[in-house]
Amino acid sequence: MHYQFVPYTIFLMASAFMTFALAVYGMRHRHALGTNILALSMLIGTLWSVANALEISALTVEHKFFWANLQYIAYGLGPAAWFLTTCQFTGRAHWVQRKRVFALLIVPALTIFLVWFDSAWGLVRTGFDLNTAGRIYVLEKQYGPWFFVHFAQAYALNFASIFLAGLAALNRNSVYRGQALFLLGGVSLVVASNLLYLAGVRLAAGHDLTPLVFSVAAGLMFWGIYRVDLFSLVPIARERVLEAMETGVIVVNAAGRVVDLNPACCRMFAIKEGVGALLKDISPELASLSSKEAVDQHQEITCRVQGEERYHKVAVSAITDQRGHVRGTVMAITDITALKQVQARLILEQQEAAIAQERARFTQDLHDNLGQTLAFSSVQVRAVRRELDRGNAEKANEYLRRLGEVLHQVQREMRDYVYGMRTGKYENTSLPVLLEKQANRLKEHGGFSPESVVLELPEHTFGLNEKVQICQIVKEAFNNILKHSSATRVWVQLQPGLENWVLSIRDNGVGFDASQVLGAQHGGFGLSILSERAKVLGGKVEIISQPGRTEIRVDFPRNNGGLNHAHHDCR
Repeated sequence: MHYQFVPYTIFLMASAFMTFALAVYGMRHRHALGTNILALSMLIGTLWSVANALEISALTVEHKFFWANLQYIAYGLGPAAWFLTTCQFTGRAHWVQRKRVFALLIVPALTIFLVWFDSAWGLVRTGFDLNTAGRIYVLEKQYGPWFFVHFAQAYALNFASIFLAGLAALNRNSVYRGQALFLLGGVSLVVASNLLYLAGVRLAAGHDLTPLVFSVAAGLMFWGIYRVDLFSLVPIARERVLEAMETGVIVVNAAGRVVDLNPACCRMFAIKEGVGALLKDISPELASLSSKEAVDQHQEITCRVQGEERYHKVAVSAITDQRGHVRGTVMAITDITALKQVQARLILEQQEAAIAQERARFTQDLHDNLGQTLAFSSVQVRAVRRELDRGNAEKANEYLRRLGEVLHQVQREMRDYVYGMRTGKYENTSLPVLLEKQANRLKEHGGFSPESVVLELPEHTFGLNEKVQICQIVKEAFNNILKHSSATRVWVQLQPGLENWVLSIRDNGVGFDASQVLGAQHGGFGLSILSERAKVLGGKVEIISQPGRTEIRVDFPRNNGGLNHAHHDCR
């Protein structure tokens, strides 16, 4: 017989059963934050309880030595697992990174390796002796130098876990406060029990009560599951709902760190490891929507993901506690890029349909009006010729007068009609948008970079005639820049003065002799047109030019829509 029955082992096996049950529960809910590490902690507790029970029951040095060595897996990994669990549940998931975890495991790995060679090296334990004086045989030993390295690291992690859990438990504004209270109780019980054993305070016939205390800690964990949802910050059905849904869901704590997110959100923003990261590092647009008050929001955002412009509709809701304090934010994100593209295509098709309809109307108007007028004119010409053949000059002149009136009326109607077509685009479009289109054409035709054409325009609603004339002035100036200036940068400014608006078009081109421009018979460089359009606005134009700087400055009165000179827009 190598083992004997010891009643105390019943409690150890019960403790093992409880910790193992909690580990299984955690693995079944492994998608929730931190449950994998906590499940590992419970498995370590199970190993510790079983190995300790078998060590107590063993009757030989070899068997006791084997089970004692096996317990060092729990001694080494337990503190690290508790520390990582505490980090997860106190909002410090960003600390749990692969490189840091590997660093934490160096000392435990060496300890677990060295204990199997203690009979030869004695670095962790030495001086083994089997004490058979009592009913239960005890393997006595002394500690080697490496044990104190292991002890220092293990208790540094244990006290760090207690400190972090304590901070979260004392912080009333922490969304993790309930979880932290249960973690603090569990970790403190285990650490205190083990410290008492190492200090020589032996209870229960000299046995180490720490594995047994694990069952108490496990009981606290089970209570925490049902009391404050210890294992989950999201519903239990998470894997069935959130994992499968196409809507992205992201949960952010009060500090702006990501607590949880589903795969759809990871796909939307090309995220690999989002939990623990700052939301502003993932998406500044989403971070700007984070709720500071218990008010729901619905916004549309535009952001670039892997160089592609994407559109998202975001519903933002605050997470509040029982007192109404905001503890975090949950965002439901829908990718509406495809919808926006369809809407853009629909708008384009509507515009094309409107253009086609307008062309048809224009053709019909020409047929009805101009065709009728030409037919009448043809009749009048034949009548004139007939009267001239008869020698009736007076009657012929009467027909010619009527013909001239009709043709003059047609000319006026056609001029008004063309003016209406040309100014229709100005009526429902703001001046900044119209000038932005002009600037885009300049960039395309002149090879200017996007930042080399600068527009500085006021937020002001101009009248129709003002918009027409300003756009035509800028257009003419841009044409001259393209043809003659060899400029690389262009500035357009429209600013209010005390009584006048001041329009300035400036470039860094080669310049010209401004004194000869406006007085030229044909308007050298075409700039005489600018003077005419400035007069329509009730203003005047001034041109200043020298190598490296040319400025066209137009001053015109404020609050003056100008006269409706249609003939100026039919050039």
